[in-house]
Amino acid sequence: MADSQKERVIELTNLLNKYMYEYYNLNESSVSDQEYDRLMEELIQLEKERPDLKSRLSPTTRVGGMVSSGFEKVTHQRMMLSLGDVFNEDELSQFDQRIKKTLNTKQVEYMGEVKIDGLAMTLVYENGELKYAATRGDGNVGEIVTENILTIPSVPTHIKDKRTIEVRGEVYISKEVLKKLNEVRAKEGKPLFANARNTAAGSVRQLDSKIAASRHLSAFWYYFVNADELGFTKHSDALNYLTELGFQTNPERKLLKGYRDIIAYVEEYTKKRDSLDYDIDGLVFKVNSLPNQETLGYTMKTPKWAIAYKFPPEEVVTELEDIVITVGRTGRVTPNAYLKPVRVAGSIIARATLNNADFIKKLDIRIGDYVVLHKAGDVIPEVSGVVLKRRKPGSKPYVFPKNCPYCGTELVKSETNIQHMCPNPHCPSRNINKLIYFVSDHGMDIDLFGDALVEDLFNEKLIKDFHDIYHLKDHKQEIMIMDGLGEKSVNSLLSNIEKSKKNTVEKLISALGIPNVGIKTSKILAQHFEDLDNLMKANVEELVAIDDIGSKTANVIFEYFRDPKNLEVIEELRKEGLNFKCLTLNKSIKENFFTGKKFVLTGTLSSSGRKQMKEKLESLGGKSSSSVSKATDFVIVGANPGSKFTKAQALGVRIIEEDELLELISEVEGEKK
Repeated sequence: MADSQKERVIELTNLLNKYMYEYYNLNESSVSDQEYDRLMEELIQLEKERPDLKSRLSPTTRVGGMVSSGFEKVTHQRMMLSLGDVFNEDELSQFDQRIKKTLNTKQVEYMGEVKIDGLAMTLVYENGELKYAATRGDGNVGEIVTENILTIPSVPTHIKDKRTIEVRGEVYISKEVLKKLNEVRAKEGKPLFANARNTAAGSVRQLDSKIAASRHLSAFWYYFVNADELGFTKHSDALNYLTELGFQTNPERKLLKGYRDIIAYVEEYTKKRDSLDYDIDGLVFKVNSLPNQETLGYTMKTPKWAIAYKFPPEEVVTELEDIVITVGRTGRVTPNAYLKPVRVAGSIIARATLNNADFIKKLDIRIGDYVVLHKAGDVIPEVSGVVLKRRKPGSKPYVFPKNCPYCGTELVKSETNIQHMCPNPHCPSRNINKLIYFVSDHGMDIDLFGDALVEDLFNEKLIKDFHDIYHLKDHKQEIMIMDGLGEKSVNSLLSNIEKSKKNTVEKLISALGIPNVGIKTSKILAQHFEDLDNLMKANVEELVAIDDIGSKTANVIFEYFRDPKNLEVIEELRKEGLNFKCLTLNKSIKENFFTGKKFVLTGTLSSSGRKQMKEKLESLGGKSSSSVSKATDFVIVGANPGSKFTKAQALGVRIIEEDELLELISEVEGEKK
């Protein structure tokens, strides 16, 4: 017997998806707004009567309503990298020359695209259905925000291609939508949203998807992540295919035949940017050939085949009301301009760094002056000059303090003689900044633990040192009263604090805030010494012997672990149960098939994700690479391999299929046992 309600739900779903695609992607509509609303209401009512018929990707999810207790983390199959920046035509020319030299060609085809000022996002589809949407996070691990992204009507829930597909782009709020949102907020007496980018980012991270839906987000998709593995050889063809699948790609993109076309594109959009209905903070130029992208490869943080051109900064004049000194976690003293709030490049700016004492002296910056302010690269607020004609009578040159404003210790100059430093390692201001760094994504990566909350807890004397963070569970009610956080948010925060105890030791080493020791150096130290105790015992000679550890850094590390107060803090963390061991390395595995061999992964693996397999092989001594060359020892091939497979065949590089790979891993791990 036919299920008429089920058939009607399917029919309504197909119709509503069709109408949304027409309206948001094609800018046309075959039905009136009233007819669309009537069909949506009918589907909502049917789903209320028959909850078993409601899909997680139903068109009704576009209006939100899902309330999450927190965001699940996901490891990206391929890192979400940032782009390198250039700021003028000479630097663009250097980029083009470098590309041509590497590829040994006289001209390169590029794709020019506008750089949306929004929030980076990735979508993953399996069997033609949206599996999840995730933020960039730290580039390696992001947060799943599917329910909020489903509130964007232009995002397809289903596509005709049944293969695993990953698409990346930018979620944004249009200028018109931001204007209307602020008009409503003004009537309600609420603070106005400062800029579209922050509003979009904040909307995506709302735990209640109804709030996200009310913000009327939009998105453009500009990168087909695994296009090469699915047979594409050009970025432009991959983008056209995404458009064909129903993704909203930006029509402002243009194929460019070399450097002259790049400059023409810059000139065109420098004039055109203000007429667009969304903020752009620059332009992006990508090598169009996917095989050439593979040849060019990547640095640790950026692809070598793409560059972001940043527009010259917008400049405004505002009054400098005060100069306030802050002390960072390493003791670095920074003078900061407290400004009469002013809008610059879409943001309200009330603070800006003044760099150092020499900078203030060189520009003769005085309290009460009118200063020229701009955003460096449209991002960092920066004072660039003084309007001397508007200087007030009787103003006096600024005198840089001789003593730390927080602890009274006499300031000293850094080795470069540029920066002032507070030499007191236990200065209260340094402690606040050390705590902020400890919980940040550069440290223990404790989600929901923002800078403002750290400062509030410090000022309320609830946290003084690192180990106090792990006692906050005893102050739950105080936190809720003090910060106005809801019970769910506080519970999530406390849960995240507890989970951080299981972090691998490289995060803990970085979180300690040892000068010159960031995430990369921490990972090197963790892999070399295996646990924190071994590192603490190391002498300078042992440290210098490690690749990428210079004598200056080695001495800083050695001295850090000789300070009794630092050792006390570490012992307190041990008592709290933090992990002191490297969880990702097993040095008991000696020389084996993978030791020192350079490998490349291509295609989809059935036994694990590519990132997990990469980490596994690295733990066995292998060295991963993103591109195939004569130096590659072997290429691991999964289902639907891309151009890397073809290149490996052409170069005669050994190809290992998944079954053989698993046998090799089993043999190596068997030897270990």
